Amino acid sequence: QNDPGAIAQEWAPSWQLPQRDRPANIIEAPITGRGEMPEGRFFPPIICGACHTDIFQQWKGSTHAYAWYDPLPRALYQKGLQEAQGEQQRAVMDTCVRCHTPVSFTTGEWKATPSMPGSEASKENIFCDFCHSIKATTGIGNAPFILDPGDATKMDFGTKRGPFKDCPMTAHKTEYSELHTRSEFCGSCHDVSHAGSRLAVEQTYTEWRLGPYNTGNPATTTHCQDCHMRQRPGVPSTGSTERPDNPGFAARKEVGGIERPHIWTHYFVGGTSLILGPALQEPERQKMAEDRLKNAARVELITPTSIKPGELLRFRVMVENVGAGHYIPTGLTEVRQMWLDVVAVDADGKEVYRSGTVDEKGHLEEDAVIYHTIFGNEKGQPTYKIWEATHIISDYRVPPKGQRVEKYAFLLPPDVKLPLKIKAVLRYRSAPQWLAVELLGDGAPTIPIVDMAEATAAVQ
Repeated sequence: QNDPGAIAQEWAPSWQLPQRDRPANIIEAPITGRGEMPEGRFFPPIICGACHTDIFQQWKGSTHAYAWYDPLPRALYQKGLQEAQGEQQRAVMDTCVRCHTPVSFTTGEWKATPSMPGSEASKENIFCDFCHSIKATTGIGNAPFILDPGDATKMDFGTKRGPFKDCPMTAHKTEYSELHTRSEFCGSCHDVSHAGSRLAVEQTYTEWRLGPYNTGNPATTTHCQDCHMRQRPGVPSTGSTERPDNPGFAARKEVGGIERPHIWTHYFVGGTSLILGPALQEPERQKMAEDRLKNAARVELITPTSIKPGELLRFRVMVENVGAGHYIPTGLTEVRQMWLDVVAVDADGKEVYRSGTVDEKGHLEEDAVIYHTIFGNEKGQPTYKIWEATHIISDYRVPPKGQRVEKYAFLLPPDVKLPLKIKAVLRYRSAPQWLAVELLGDGAPTIPIVDMAEATAAVQ
């Protein structure tokens, strides 16, 4: 095992829960470090899929399955490797690998190159045998996991941990894990702090923990899994929709699977609308991502009932987070873009006001109301480069069950023909187009835009 002191410095969790709030398997112990796990210990997902067929099919098209195949994060990582200065900045880049392709990191197969590592299991990014071999974690953020896998070289499946207490032990031993049933499991990767400055880079778990979906009462708290592991085609399962149970079998009945009133789904749908790989190009997968985004927010227009030509029209647009248990957007919010596209047209259809347009090259105009985070470097300059970030210049997003109200005003032309029609659309994309071009070149894919919510109003 690594020296605990060195681990605490290099892989310290973003923060630690009070003892009374911890699942039983959040403990204080050395984590599984770089190169500690021998190659060949983990089984590739297709082996698990022989029994857990439905879950495997759900997972193989998920963002977890493509966590390191996403071209933008990989290009950003390569840029960071080239530009990072000093051990602390390079440690930030290691954090990317530890979450996005954890097995290759812990086996030492990761070579810091654009190509994927060697073993079949290491190429699978975030997969069955990794998640269900997590014995414990040491806290929240920066992937502080402790692994206890079997040994694929000896066909020893080891003990798999999960949410059920009565699993039949056929192919492998099983063990109930309280950690796997709670948001703290997700929070081991979905909170990230800078390895040097300790700046909070991602705070999805923290946003949930400090928000209204975490009531402090186990009977009423809505965990990450209650939304993101209940969704399936046609069932968005957000805070603004029903989240019905998903009855069925975790393992096939033919191999001893038990029919249960609810089986956690493994689509792992979030706000990533960029098409990452072949499986995600399926219309069903795209639709699920859009369904989640479209059920996250509500837009309302507050306008005067009447106006005269030549007068100053003042109105407001309210954006409300009705469906996400965290801020919107969340994750890498220094590159996420959620913004308002507001347009006013007169009775002849002539545009008299516009804010939030995207030009033919995919660039968003500067005066748009944008919901995102801006990081600053040591010189106080804005930067998207995580490894350079030392502080937050601004963080303007919408909290869970919260709202933002934006004020607009423009002077009506004296010859305007009433009534006016005003339309406000809340739009989202995973990253700005200019960043895709900067990282991937002129052949970069067009980052898809999803219209999350809209409202219209008429002013006489």
